[in-house]
Amino acid sequence: MKKTLLFILLASICQIALSQSNANSKDPEQTIFVYGGNQNLKFTRYIAELIQKKNPKICFLPTASADNESNIKHWNYICKELELKPYVLKVWVASNKENKSFEDILLNMDAIVVGGGNTLNMLGIWKAQGIDTLLQKALNKGIILSGGSAGSLCWFQSGISDSRPVNLSVIDGLSFLPYSHCPHYSDSLKKEVFHKQIKNKTISAGYACDDKSGILFRNGKYIETVSLNDINNSYYVALNNGAVESSKLQTRILVNKDALSVEDYKSVDVNKSLKEYTEINKQDSPINAFISFKYISVSGQKSKYKALSSFSMQSRYKEDTPNIRVDDKTRDKHLNTVVNKVFVYNDLVAGVVNRMYDDYYGLWFFYQENGKWMNAGEFFGGATVLEAEITFREKAKMHLEKIKETNPNR
Repeated sequence: MKKTLLFILLASICQIALSQSNANSKDPEQTIFVYGGNQNLKFTRYIAELIQKKNPKICFLPTASADNESNIKHWNYICKELELKPYVLKVWVASNKENKSFEDILLNMDAIVVGGGNTLNMLGIWKAQGIDTLLQKALNKGIILSGGSAGSLCWFQSGISDSRPVNLSVIDGLSFLPYSHCPHYSDSLKKEVFHKQIKNKTISAGYACDDKSGILFRNGKYIETVSLNDINNSYYVALNNGAVESSKLQTRILVNKDALSVEDYKSVDVNKSLKEYTEINKQDSPINAFISFKYISVSGQKSKYKALSSFSMQSRYKEDTPNIRVDDKTRDKHLNTVVNKVFVYNDLVAGVVNRMYDDYYGLWFFYQENGKWMNAGEFFGGATVLEAEITFREKAKMHLEKIKETNPNR
């Protein structure tokens, strides 16, 4: 009996040890996140959240733009906003014993983000420098690979690129993802060429992304689509009975975790142009304050800006700000501005969304100070009303703190 129990105990221990060994030997997940346009703050935050680690190390590769300093500067700005240490791997370097090798840099990162530019040139340089092999090792190690434009196309089997003179053409990628790809899919010419190549069976079925939309893959399989607004999407494009079919993928719009929920603020639809309102000088509501401020602008009465501005803005305006007459064309342009929505948070912070251009929605903030709504400046809202609303949700708490810091009567 004792021998039987001992045998069962030893067998159990062996089974547990084997299970732990299998768990420990499990290959890391291979994660790739691609998006259609250039690098931006929200997609970088999304990548950082995928890492699920405090102070993740994310390296930017600007190879496709020839290590362009403006792109590196923008990357540094993004990292500063997200409180990340910026890492950059440059390929235009000379031998120096103090430099770290490409391998030492890349294989010690949590994620690698590739910037846009000339895909073909980038791949040629990577191959010459052995970076393509290092990226495969990084993927196998569980390091997240990412990027937009050239930085998305490079991971696929093939895709459409403007890397050669004259015409768009098909190029071969690293084949880490077994599909074709088309970034900047909202560009009608790129879409047309992508569809044509799939129809001709020059390239396989694949995925396409608008500039502000991205796709997450794990172990070569589609996981989810995320976007910054309601007009940028991603698609699966394939032949169906001889015809090319583009299927829009279900999209999750990205909103910062600390943003207001939709129950936290009031929302009012307006959808009227400024010229539908008479000229007024009132600050009793956010919409009236906006109308008053805009009419002062079109009338060229800039010296009055300060009197209608919040405490946090007043230092920006000089007492002797000159009045400059606005020409008729500019006046008409401003008066044709459409006021779309008004948002109010905690009865202290308001946002007014207005559309002046086809692809631009401004978001004007107003603070309630001493019973009046005062101008707190304009912010880029986004490409759609919904994107502007998300911007308000993400910025409102910060503006509330600014009221508390700068208003001497609070």
